[in-house]
Amino acid sequence: MRLVEQGPFRTQNRAHFVAVAATLMRQILVDYARRHGAAKRGNDYKVRLESNLDAAKQQDVDVLALDDALNQLAELDAQQSRIVELRYFAGLTVEETAAVLEISPATVKREWSMARAWLSRQIKRGEGGHKARLGKN
Repeated sequence: MRLVEQGPFRTQNRAHFVAVAATLMRQILVDYARRHGAAKRGNDYKVRLESNLDAAKQQDVDVLALDDALNQLAELDAQQSRIVELRYFAGLTVEETAAVLEISPATVKREWSMARAWLSRQIKRGEGGHKARLGKN
């Protein structure tokens, strides 16, 4: 709906469309958490930072803490930040992410792993030691 509400929208290619869609999905989740958090303080809105659907391996992550950490990561490493957005918010596989970013799947795997570790540490620090572990895939 947000994409349609913005009026005429032209994408350069599939990669551009997926990148815009991933960013919008992130904004929607963050806006939802902020709206409901402001309406009902103390309510934790968690999302699962996992690229696969194996619920047994997934850990809850506060969407606002994730957004803050992802903004910090973007300042340090824009590519890692984009990989997280594409894998998590757009649900792309390693191969799809590699195609969109025009990098190798091995680079996506390596950067995804480093980004997850960095985000986990940042989120853990921000939550006063609350354990937040990001998915393995």
